[in-house]
Amino acid sequence: MAILEVKNIKKNFGKTEVLKDVSFKMEKGEVVSIIGSSGSGKTTLLRCINFLEKADKGQIVLNGEVIFDGEEHKKMSNEEIRKKQLNFGFVFQSFNLFPQYSALENVTLAPKLLAKEREDFKQNKAEIYREIEENAKRLLNSAGLGEKYDSYPCQLSGGQQQRVAICRALALNPEIMLFDEPTSALDPEITNEVLKVIKSLADDNMTMIIVTHEMAFARGVSDRVIFMDNGVIAEEGKPEEIFTNPKSKRLQEFLSNVRM
Repeated sequence: MAILEVKNIKKNFGKTEVLKDVSFKMEKGEVVSIIGSSGSGKTTLLRCINFLEKADKGQIVLNGEVIFDGEEHKKMSNEEIRKKQLNFGFVFQSFNLFPQYSALENVTLAPKLLAKEREDFKQNKAEIYREIEENAKRLLNSAGLGEKYDSYPCQLSGGQQQRVAICRALALNPEIMLFDEPTSALDPEITNEVLKVIKSLADDNMTMIIVTHEMAFARGVSDRVIFMDNGVIAEEGKPEEIFTNPKSKRLQEFLSNVRM
Protein backbone atom coordinates (compact mmCIF):
# COMPACT_ATOMS: atom_id res chain seq x y z
CA MET A 1 0.00 0.00 0.00
CA ALA A 2 1.25 3.47 -0.89
CA ILE A 3 2.13 5.70 2.05
CA LEU A 4 0.84 8.76 0.16
CA GLU A 5 -1.68 9.18 -2.63
CA VAL A 6 -2.39 12.57 -4.17
CA LYS A 7 -5.57 12.32 -6.21
CA ASN A 8 -6.84 14.86 -8.75
CA ILE A 9 -5.68 17.91 -6.80
CA LYS A 10 -6.80 21.24 -8.23
CA LYS A 11 -5.99 24.69 -6.89
CA ASN A 12 -6.98 28.13 -8.17
CA PHE A 13 -5.89 31.55 -6.98
CA GLY A 14 -8.71 33.74 -8.20
CA LYS A 15 -9.14 32.97 -11.88
CA THR A 16 -5.65 31.51 -12.22
CA GLU A 17 -5.43 27.72 -12.36
CA VAL A 18 -2.22 26.80 -10.53
CA LEU A 19 -2.77 23.04 -10.14
CA LYS A 20 -4.79 21.21 -12.78
CA ASP A 21 -5.76 17.69 -11.74
CA VAL A 22 -2.43 16.51 -10.22
CA SER A 23 -2.16 12.86 -9.13
CA PHE A 24 0.73 10.64 -7.98
CA LYS A 25 1.59 7.95 -5.41
CA MET A 26 4.56 7.31 -3.13
CA GLU A 27 5.83 4.24 -1.34
CA LYS A 28 7.29 4.31 2.17
CA GLY A 29 10.99 5.21 2.05
CA GLU A 30 10.76 6.62 -1.46
CA VAL A 31 12.43 9.91 -2.40
CA VAL A 32 10.61 11.93 -5.05
CA SER A 33 12.09 15.10 -6.50
CA ILE A 34 9.83 17.62 -8.21
CA ILE A 35 11.44 19.78 -10.86
CA GLY A 36 10.11 22.41 -13.24
CA SER A 37 10.24 26.10 -14.08
CA SER A 38 9.16 28.78 -11.63
CA GLY A 39 5.38 29.12 -11.69
CA SER A 40 4.79 25.50 -12.70
CA GLY A 41 2.94 24.71 -9.45
CA LYS A 42 5.65 22.84 -7.53
CA THR A 43 5.53 24.83 -4.29
CA THR A 44 1.73 25.12 -4.34
CA LEU A 45 1.47 21.34 -4.62
CA LEU A 46 3.78 20.90 -1.63
CA ARG A 47 1.80 23.43 0.41
CA CYS A 48 -1.49 21.70 -0.44
CA ILE A 49 -0.10 18.36 0.73
CA ASN A 50 0.86 19.98 4.05
CA PHE A 51 -2.39 22.00 4.41
CA LEU A 52 -0.59 25.33 4.25
CA GLU A 53 -2.90 25.85 1.29
CA LYS A 54 -6.28 24.16 0.87
CA ALA A 55 -6.80 22.54 -2.49
CA ASP A 56 -10.12 23.30 -4.18
CA LYS A 57 -10.70 19.72 -5.32
CA GLY A 58 -9.15 16.28 -4.95
CA GLN A 59 -8.01 13.99 -2.15
CA ILE A 60 -4.89 13.31 -0.12
CA VAL A 61 -4.60 9.80 1.29
CA LEU A 62 -2.02 8.87 3.95
CA ASN A 63 -1.51 5.20 4.84
CA GLY A 64 -4.88 4.37 3.33
CA GLU A 65 -6.77 7.08 5.24
CA VAL A 66 -8.28 10.08 3.47
CA ILE A 67 -6.85 13.08 5.34
CA PHE A 68 -8.10 15.66 2.87
CA ASP A 69 -11.14 15.74 0.62
CA GLY A 70 -11.86 18.83 -1.42
CA GLU A 71 -15.57 18.31 -0.97
CA GLU A 72 -15.23 18.30 2.82
CA HIS A 73 -12.36 20.68 3.55
CA LYS A 74 -14.56 23.55 4.71
CA LYS A 75 -15.76 21.36 7.56
CA MET A 76 -12.27 20.86 9.01
CA SER A 77 -11.46 22.85 12.13
CA ASN A 78 -8.08 24.50 12.66
CA GLU A 79 -7.36 21.87 15.31
CA GLU A 80 -8.00 19.06 12.83
CA ILE A 81 -5.76 20.71 10.27
CA ARG A 82 -2.97 21.15 12.82
CA LYS A 83 -3.08 17.47 13.77
CA LYS A 84 -2.95 16.40 10.14
CA GLN A 85 -0.01 18.71 9.48
CA LEU A 86 1.99 16.78 12.08
CA ASN A 87 2.26 13.91 9.60
CA PHE A 88 4.54 16.10 7.49
CA GLY A 89 7.78 17.86 8.24
CA PHE A 90 8.11 21.02 6.13
CA VAL A 91 11.41 22.74 5.35
CA PHE A 92 11.03 26.18 3.79
CA GLN A 93 13.30 28.06 1.40
CA SER A 94 14.03 30.83 3.90
CA PHE A 95 14.61 28.81 7.12
CA ASN A 96 11.84 30.54 9.15
CA LEU A 97 13.67 30.06 12.45
CA PHE A 98 12.57 32.03 15.51
CA PRO A 99 15.31 34.67 15.91
CA GLN A 100 14.78 35.00 19.69
CA TYR A 101 15.51 31.32 20.32
CA SER A 102 18.75 29.36 20.18
CA ALA A 103 19.24 26.45 17.79
CA LEU A 104 18.32 23.96 20.51
CA GLU A 105 15.26 25.97 21.54
CA ASN A 106 14.09 26.19 17.92
CA VAL A 107 14.21 22.39 17.66
CA THR A 108 12.54 21.70 21.02
CA LEU A 109 9.83 24.38 20.92
CA ALA A 110 7.12 22.49 19.01
CA PRO A 111 7.64 19.12 20.75
CA LYS A 112 7.43 20.84 24.15
CA LEU A 113 4.20 22.59 23.21
CA LEU A 114 2.70 19.31 21.99
CA ALA A 115 3.85 17.52 25.13
CA LYS A 116 1.53 19.69 27.21
CA GLU A 117 -1.40 17.85 25.62
CA ARG A 118 -0.25 14.49 27.03
CA GLU A 119 -2.28 13.09 29.91
CA ASP A 120 0.86 12.35 31.90
CA PHE A 121 2.47 15.74 31.30
CA LYS A 122 2.08 17.17 34.80
CA GLN A 123 3.40 14.05 36.53
CA ASN A 124 6.32 13.50 34.13
CA LYS A 125 7.13 16.98 32.85
CA ALA A 126 10.83 16.89 33.76
CA GLU A 127 11.37 13.47 32.17
CA ILE A 128 9.38 14.39 29.05
CA TYR A 129 11.36 17.60 28.56
CA ARG A 130 14.63 15.74 29.14
CA GLU A 131 13.77 13.23 26.40
CA ILE A 132 12.78 16.03 24.02
CA GLU A 133 16.05 17.87 24.59
CA GLU A 134 18.10 14.67 24.20
CA ASN A 135 16.39 13.94 20.91
CA ALA A 136 16.97 17.51 19.71
CA LYS A 137 20.67 17.28 20.58
CA ARG A 138 20.91 13.95 18.74
CA LEU A 139 19.39 15.54 15.64
CA LEU A 140 21.65 18.59 15.81
CA ASN A 141 24.69 16.36 16.31
CA SER A 142 23.76 14.27 13.26
CA ALA A 143 23.51 17.49 11.22
CA GLY A 144 26.99 18.59 12.29
CA LEU A 145 25.70 21.22 14.72
CA GLY A 146 26.83 19.73 18.01
CA GLU A 147 28.68 22.91 18.95
CA LYS A 148 25.80 25.23 18.04
CA TYR A 149 23.12 24.35 20.64
CA ASP A 150 23.23 27.80 22.21
CA SER A 151 23.78 29.82 19.04
CA TYR A 152 21.04 32.13 17.79
CA PRO A 153 20.05 32.26 14.09
CA CYS A 154 21.91 35.55 13.60
CA GLN A 155 25.09 33.76 14.71
CA LEU A 156 24.69 30.94 12.18
CA SER A 157 25.46 30.76 8.48
CA GLY A 158 22.63 30.17 6.03
CA GLY A 159 23.61 26.53 5.70
CA GLN A 160 23.65 26.09 9.46
CA GLN A 161 20.25 27.76 9.81
CA GLN A 162 18.76 25.46 7.18
CA ARG A 163 20.20 22.42 8.95
CA VAL A 164 18.59 23.62 12.18
CA ALA A 165 15.32 23.96 10.26
CA ILE A 166 15.63 20.36 9.05
CA CYS A 167 16.25 19.19 12.62
CA ARG A 168 13.21 21.16 13.78
CA ALA A 169 11.02 19.40 11.22
CA LEU A 170 12.44 15.98 12.14
CA ALA A 171 11.89 16.56 15.88
CA LEU A 172 8.16 15.87 15.46
CA ASN A 173 8.90 12.46 13.91
CA PRO A 174 6.90 13.06 10.71
CA GLU A 175 5.80 10.34 8.32
CA ILE A 176 6.99 12.34 5.30
CA MET A 177 9.48 15.18 4.92
CA LEU A 178 8.69 17.97 2.46
CA PHE A 179 11.45 20.25 1.19
CA ASP A 180 10.63 23.43 -0.73
CA GLU A 181 13.79 24.33 -2.63
CA PRO A 182 15.89 23.99 0.54
CA THR A 183 19.08 25.38 -1.02
CA SER A 184 17.66 28.25 -3.07
CA ALA A 185 18.53 30.87 -0.43
CA LEU A 186 22.07 29.58 0.07
CA ASP A 187 25.40 30.53 -1.45
CA PRO A 188 26.73 27.78 -3.74
CA GLU A 189 29.69 27.00 -1.49
CA ILE A 190 27.46 26.04 1.46
CA THR A 191 24.69 24.32 -0.50
CA ASN A 192 26.47 20.98 -0.13
CA GLU A 193 26.20 21.18 3.67
CA VAL A 194 22.42 20.98 3.42
CA LEU A 195 22.35 18.47 0.56
CA LYS A 196 24.59 16.16 2.60
CA VAL A 197 22.05 16.13 5.45
CA ILE A 198 19.17 15.42 3.05
CA LYS A 199 21.22 12.64 1.44
CA SER A 200 21.76 11.07 4.87
CA LEU A 201 17.98 11.06 5.43
CA ALA A 202 17.52 9.29 2.10
CA ASP A 203 20.10 6.71 3.19
CA ASP A 204 18.02 6.18 6.35
CA ASN A 205 14.91 5.49 4.22
CA MET A 206 13.07 8.69 5.13
CA THR A 207 10.12 9.27 2.82
CA MET A 208 10.69 12.64 1.16
CA ILE A 209 9.34 14.99 -1.48
CA ILE A 210 11.94 17.52 -2.59
CA VAL A 211 11.15 20.52 -4.78
CA THR A 212 14.55 21.43 -6.16
CA HIS A 213 16.54 23.18 -8.87
CA GLU A 214 19.59 21.05 -8.05
CA MET A 215 19.43 18.66 -10.98
CA ALA A 216 22.57 16.69 -10.10
CA PHE A 217 21.24 16.16 -6.59
CA ALA A 218 17.81 15.10 -7.86
CA ARG A 219 19.49 12.68 -10.23
CA GLY A 220 21.72 11.17 -7.57
CA VAL A 221 19.31 10.88 -4.63
CA SER A 222 15.81 10.42 -6.04
CA ASP A 223 14.00 7.17 -6.64
CA ARG A 224 11.65 9.05 -8.95
CA VAL A 225 11.52 12.49 -10.53
CA ILE A 226 8.35 14.43 -11.39
CA PHE A 227 8.51 17.22 -13.95
CA MET A 228 5.75 19.79 -13.52
CA ASP A 229 4.77 22.23 -16.24
CA ASN A 230 1.91 24.72 -16.21
CA GLY A 231 0.14 23.09 -13.26
CA VAL A 232 0.28 19.48 -14.43
CA ILE A 233 2.66 16.55 -14.17
CA ALA A 234 4.09 16.55 -17.68
CA GLU A 235 6.45 13.60 -17.15
CA GLU A 236 7.64 11.33 -14.36
CA GLY A 237 9.98 8.40 -14.05
CA LYS A 238 13.27 7.14 -12.70
CA PRO A 239 16.09 9.71 -12.75
CA GLU A 240 17.98 7.96 -15.55
CA GLU A 241 14.85 8.07 -17.71
CA ILE A 242 14.05 11.70 -16.97
CA PHE A 243 17.56 13.06 -17.38
CA THR A 244 18.95 10.91 -20.19
CA ASN A 245 15.88 10.25 -22.30
CA PRO A 246 13.24 12.93 -21.68
CA LYS A 247 10.15 12.27 -23.77
CA SER A 248 8.27 15.57 -23.56
CA LYS A 249 9.52 18.54 -25.54
CA ARG A 250 8.90 20.83 -22.57
CA LEU A 251 11.16 18.72 -20.35
CA GLN A 252 13.86 18.71 -23.03
CA GLU A 253 13.67 22.50 -23.16
CA PHE A 254 13.75 22.81 -19.36
CA LEU A 255 16.79 20.57 -18.98
CA SER A 256 18.65 22.41 -21.72
CA ASN A 257 18.34 25.62 -19.69
CA VAL A 258 19.38 24.37 -16.24
CA ARG A 259 22.74 23.44 -14.80
CA MET A 260 23.15 19.68 -14.59
